[in-house]
Amino acid sequence: MKYTRFPNPLKGGSKIAIVSPAGYLTNPAFLDHVAAMIKEQGCVSVYSKNCFERYDNHYAYAGTPQQRLADLQWACDDPDIEAIWLTRGGYGCVQLLDGLNLSGICKNPKWLIGYSDITYLHSAFNRHGIATIHGHNVVRTLSNGVAPPASAYGKIFDILKGSAPAYEMISHKLNQTGKAKGRLVGGNQTIVGALSGTRYDFDYEGAILFLEDVGENAYYRIDRQMQTLETSGALAKIKGIIIGSMRDMGGTKSDFDETAYNLIHQITEKYKIPKIFAFPAGHVPDNYPLMMGAEVEMEVQAERYIVKYALPHTCS
Repeated sequence: MKYTRFPNPLKGGSKIAIVSPAGYLTNPAFLDHVAAMIKEQGCVSVYSKNCFERYDNHYAYAGTPQQRLADLQWACDDPDIEAIWLTRGGYGCVQLLDGLNLSGICKNPKWLIGYSDITYLHSAFNRHGIATIHGHNVVRTLSNGVAPPASAYGKIFDILKGSAPAYEMISHKLNQTGKAKGRLVGGNQTIVGALSGTRYDFDYEGAILFLEDVGENAYYRIDRQMQTLETSGALAKIKGIIIGSMRDMGGTKSDFDETAYNLIHQITEKYKIPKIFAFPAGHVPDNYPLMMGAEVEMEVQAERYIVKYALPHTCS
């Protein structure tokens, strides 16, 4: 693992590329709300060439793999682009991994922002030593009819402008007390499991593992993903665990599914490391942004817990 580098803070006039690397945008107007926020922040939205394309091949993609890769490569390489914000997840980012050349962005790091299927890209960037932001995509996805609050995006803009997040919250009953520090890895649990054993797998040695998921509709799928991490040896290598939202699991309409948490707790109980359950990040309206690949500190007490970062180093 290379030393993690942080993109320079955005300033007035900074250009943010809006790219669709996975699923098709059913309605381009879904981007308008965040585009207005970008303008209010003094930045400029620049849409990729194929942002609104559609390509059907057993799934509705935002263009062919070649089109989506070209858009993402442009955003990585164009010196005028200072951040890359992905429109939505769904499925498709894995098709871009082998063709993506990150040599340019290693010389000129840029923030990559998104979550869910975007976990594939977090892994690729983080493995090249570039910190990324796990936070809302540009599309404002509803959670059980509830839209994301403006504050969820405001926290992303805070990071883009150079601040480091620090969160203090009430502990969940399954939390394991203790302190730990390490690189934050992970993201969507299904994608983390899919990456296991591949050349894009996360480096778990001494890391803090973050997981979240949505709509698996069967608890055995959660168990399967956790068993993959266990049998691969990943769980034995980490220093701490942060479990985000587990939404709509097993037919239960809940953003924070207690059955899923109990299942994860059973598998991880033997590891006497700090654990946080029900952290508000993932497929929930108030999706707290996290800096992936960056060193995070977690302090878990019986009543409260803290998750924080040191101020990031910039590339200048």
